[in-house]
Amino acid sequence: MTGSLIRFVRLLATLLLAAALPLVARAQPTPQPGFGVMVHYLPDKQSIGEIKRFDVETFASTLAEMRVSHLILTLGQNSGQYIAPNAALEVLCPSSVANRPPRDLPLEIGRALRSRGIALILYLPFRAPQGDRAMMECLGDVSEQEPPPARFVAAWSSVIRDWSERYGALASGWWFDGTYNTKGITPAGWEMLCSAARAGATNRWLAFNAGEGAERFSAKSAPCQNLMAGEYMQPPSHLTGPPSELVLHVLTPLTASWGRDAPARFTAAQLRTWIADAATARGLFTLDMPIDAAGRFVPAHVALIKSVTARP
Repeated sequence: MTGSLIRFVRLLATLLLAAALPLVARAQPTPQPGFGVMVHYLPDKQSIGEIKRFDVETFASTLAEMRVSHLILTLGQNSGQYIAPNAALEVLCPSSVANRPPRDLPLEIGRALRSRGIALILYLPFRAPQGDRAMMECLGDVSEQEPPPARFVAAWSSVIRDWSERYGALASGWWFDGTYNTKGITPAGWEMLCSAARAGATNRWLAFNAGEGAERFSAKSAPCQNLMAGEYMQPPSHLTGPPSELVLHVLTPLTASWGRDAPARFTAAQLRTWIADAATARGLFTLDMPIDAAGRFVPAHVALIKSVTARP
């Protein structure tokens, strides 16, 4: 074999190895504070096929037009359905595979966002899907109002780790909902959960939501938490967080409730003030906005946000 051929083979091997490496091995951009959007995307179990209609490019382009810095995307909520495959879940709960599509929508969205400089934060309940008894049993969980069993902590950590490693540098954070009862989680249990959330990219925002309102939006509910969960249905006129080691974050729906297609309840002036306050505090302000099954936002909502974020 000639020297030139040897060099070519080595180069080819290097390129193939780089292509095969998971996203974990690639450089992760540092998450940046700013204005973002959350979407509660999850067709019901009778319409899981709707996921194939999701137009990723149009969705990502609209987010870019609104000048968002980050997106919080629901992988799933409490129905037992998720918008992406998960190898750990297939092993733990084989019969639940019908509730996950073959299309990996978060992977497609993450890539589209990365090309536009927008960070992806993944949303997942802190507990097993409370509306799916079979999955709760196979994962070893109980009511989210009760302490989580050790068996569940281990199982759920493996599920989180699978997605964390799968999305690697595409995922700039996790937002865990329903962190209502953490009594009894041992230091080893927290290490499993926190390690799973950081797998694939150590520099992630991690938020654990203990509930809504002034008393809880800024609470630290996990040892590895570094971002306020921020849930606040009626934010104060100016955003200021209590003294905290956590990054300031306020999350509120643009309409009357989460994911509801309805008129906006805030004025452009209110939104400008909150976005400016968050910027001053080097924090995040996030609006939950409804989308349809194809990933399209309400045109009036988009027009409002664009009027707020337009450069002078």
